Amino acid sequence: MEKWVLLITPLLVAYYTYTYGRWAMQKGYRRGGVGVFVLAVLVLAMAIYAIFLRPEY
Repeated sequence: MEKWVLLITPLLVAYYTYTYGRWAMQKGYRRGGVGVFVLAVLVLAMAIYAIFLRPEY
C-alpha cells in the first residue's frame, strides 16, 4: 500500500505535464507537445522503476 501512495506525486506531475502537452498540440506546437508527452512518459517510467522494479540490496 505504501508504494501506491508514493506513486501519487509522479502521477500528478505526469498528468499536469500531459495536459500542457495537449494544450501545446492544440496551439500548433507539435514538436513541443510531443516532447512534453515523452517527458511525461519518462517521469512515470522512472517512478515505476524506482518504486516497484528496482532490486533492494
